[in-house]
Amino acid sequence: MLATTTPSAPSADVPLLGYEAMDRDHADSLALWQVAHDAPAGQLRAPFAAFAKHLREHFARENALMTQHGFFALHCHKDEHTRVLKVVATMEAELEEGNEARARLYVTEHFPDWFHTHLATMDRVTADFLAQAEG
Repeated sequence: MLATTTPSAPSADVPLLGYEAMDRDHADSLALWQVAHDAPAGQLRAPFAAFAKHLREHFARENALMTQHGFFALHCHKDEHTRVLKVVATMEAELEEGNEARARLYVTEHFPDWFHTHLATMDRVTADFLAQAEG
């Protein structure tokens, strides 16, 4: 059975951006990623599905905030979310067919690199913009 991990406060492992909603989503993303990352061979499907569901919700919340506040790089940032969700959907489909090789590679190598780069670039600028817009 998959344990649902949803931290109430951002993890110390996640660089904080100073925008609470985004910081919380990032901590939750990493918690769910960790569960998928640690899943034993042959048991990645359910934790990856929970991780993917969270990413869809996380990106939808972020996209809505950017739209609401007229973020100047909205389309670039949304397009990156869309690109990642397409990759994740492909992995989900492969897992449904019993093939976890690419999804395993994604959670062990590709997602962590992408996530930290995305956080330090697009999300950093977005958080700063949102904090100023709401300030």
